[in-house]
Amino acid sequence: MGAFELLHPRIQQTLWDMKWTELHPVQVRAIEHLRAGGRDCVISSPTASGKTEAAFLPVLSAIADEPTGSVRAMYIGPLKALINDQFRRLEDLCERLNMPVHKWHGDVDAAARRRLTTTPSGVLLITPESLEAMFVLRATRMPSIFSRLEYVVIDELHAFLESERGAQIRSQLHRLRIRAGCNPIRIGLSATIAEPERALAWLRPDGEPATLIADSGGESALAIRVRGIWKPARAEERGEDDDDRVSDPSMVELSRGILLACHGKTNLVFANSKATIEQLADELATQGAAMHLPDEIVVHHGSLSKEQREYAEARLQDQRPCTAVCSNTLEMGINIGEVDEIVQVAAPWSVASLVQRLGRSGRHSGKRRTLRAYFMERANHENLDLWERLHLGFLQGVAIIELMLERFLEPPNTERAHLSTLIHQTISMIAETGGQAAYALYERVTAGRAFGAVERQDFAELLRELGRRKVIEQAEDGTLVLGEAGERLVEHYSFYPAFVAPSELRVISGGNLIGTIPMPPPPGEHLILAGRRWRVDQVDAARREVLVSPAKGRKPPWFLSLPGVVHGAVHEKMRELLVGSTIPAYLDATAVEMLTDARAAARQWAGFQPSVQDFLGGFRLFVWKGSRIQQTLAIALSVATLRYRDYDVGFDVFAGRSELLAALDSFARTPNEAALAAYADEQLLLRELGREKFESYIPANQWRRNFVREQLDISGAVEVATELANAGPLSI
Repeated sequence: MGAFELLHPRIQQTLWDMKWTELHPVQVRAIEHLRAGGRDCVISSPTASGKTEAAFLPVLSAIADEPTGSVRAMYIGPLKALINDQFRRLEDLCERLNMPVHKWHGDVDAAARRRLTTTPSGVLLITPESLEAMFVLRATRMPSIFSRLEYVVIDELHAFLESERGAQIRSQLHRLRIRAGCNPIRIGLSATIAEPERALAWLRPDGEPATLIADSGGESALAIRVRGIWKPARAEERGEDDDDRVSDPSMVELSRGILLACHGKTNLVFANSKATIEQLADELATQGAAMHLPDEIVVHHGSLSKEQREYAEARLQDQRPCTAVCSNTLEMGINIGEVDEIVQVAAPWSVASLVQRLGRSGRHSGKRRTLRAYFMERANHENLDLWERLHLGFLQGVAIIELMLERFLEPPNTERAHLSTLIHQTISMIAETGGQAAYALYERVTAGRAFGAVERQDFAELLRELGRRKVIEQAEDGTLVLGEAGERLVEHYSFYPAFVAPSELRVISGGNLIGTIPMPPPPGEHLILAGRRWRVDQVDAARREVLVSPAKGRKPPWFLSLPGVVHGAVHEKMRELLVGSTIPAYLDATAVEMLTDARAAARQWAGFQPSVQDFLGGFRLFVWKGSRIQQTLAIALSVATLRYRDYDVGFDVFAGRSELLAALDSFARTPNEAALAAYADEQLLLRELGREKFESYIPANQWRRNFVREQLDISGAVEVATELANAGPLSI
């Protein structure tokens, strides 16, 4: 029997009515697996290969005859916009089946929620945060809502594998099993998964690994063009003051290049920071007007209002040409129609991110995927530092493209302890049940294995810390209940996300919300937001509002931007590019100059291998081993009280020869993990920077052990330190 015949007759009829002519290979395999009694699976295939239908065609076939009695299938998605998009797709598919489809997130009205809770049925699309709110606010209703839940579909699985939200989902699924008595089949969907066996084990950590249903074929042709742009000398080097009213010549060149390449098409332009996105969108609009081109520019990032984001999505979906300057909010599978080209401005942090972005173009048969990358580097100047002459941003971008062509993807770290989310779920479980004995709480937390191996004594210590902070307290009979601080946490809507939600001020013009910013300029100054220029009229700190009006002045807003983690393979590929002589065919003439110049600088400093070389004022260390080893060495230098500058692939250390050698040798022989972690905790104030939501509640000794295990690479750093200490002469 073929895959089509395995589907429910009404779904077969629906596909005929929708004029489907064939099933994609991944859909055939998923139907055969799930309709033949197969259980947990990960469906992995390129973007636009029909993963959603691959999951839901067999799922809907299984529940079509009995869609009522409770929610029968649940879809968990990372974004409200993605849920809205999938809701529309499933509505079309379910209409003929009389299959109810519900969605639940922060923008869904109370009437729609009541329909689900009073007559639970069919398919529910929900975010992890809204599911968390159900546990806290509707725990007694959850058995009736989910008692017959048979399937859970987790979309964009790669986005959850290492994150707090992923640990939250795994904990929630175990809690759902306890609360509602259901044990649904779990189905993960993703276009980009490295080392799939990790994802398969992640999907059900307390049982048998899932089955991989993969289809790596069918990718369209790929076209790549990399353009280099030389940046002028800094204002201080030119003897001038910065002036926000005057365009940076390199930004003008970048904008005109993008406009000439993208005019009349539909494009996504990705940048690495919201400030850059806003600045670039403004410059594109300015140069477009100067070139007498129609206004085709929209902006999309997480600090814009829902209305602004939906406007950008709608413009991308209609038939008119449009260029969206965006963040990773458009990496996900939101339906934005046919995209002609992907533009990457500056190097992304990972190969996986670039692959995800590139998958947004060439989604239909016969269409090619097109990537245009732009890298701005400082032109050679007598005062230019070596590290600037290496053009590290450009090198990183080309290295990531090369690794993408080699089909490399960074493997996910699925073994994290997620102590912050462990605390979040502990508090949530107490709120869900009204109170728990410590031993029962420990069993609930650990049985689902969402947080790895949690030792009983560590959990007890964590509970004592929560008690000391008045988050929980112990009743006379020993039951743990919420304390004063815990009740305040749970009563606020900000509790439900397991991640840190930035505290920002709302930017309002004429009563309309434009977006949010963390730090507004004072009244009378200007900012760019949603690709438009505004004057700040009033800052109301009490109401956390910034009132603005349209203006001609411009200044990019400030947003907190933490550096990304770069895998060691990227740094190694950067080094290979410096060693080699091959010129990638996709580089334009200026990009070739950048690569040639970087190679000449590297030869001058013999910086190909990990080495130590003297320069005026100290010694230069070349590492090329990725962010974790780099961070480990940086902290080791700090513990040794050496002054240095960190350049991501190496250091300038301002110390004497014997002092530096002694520090490297001491660390290589006896790395003091406790000292490294203590320095990170006490001096770098990482927990105060809000790396994860509840880090400040983690007992110091647990935080430090976990920091060494998850953020550092001691053995890798020891190997590098040994190589540096024994590298031979310290001069060239």
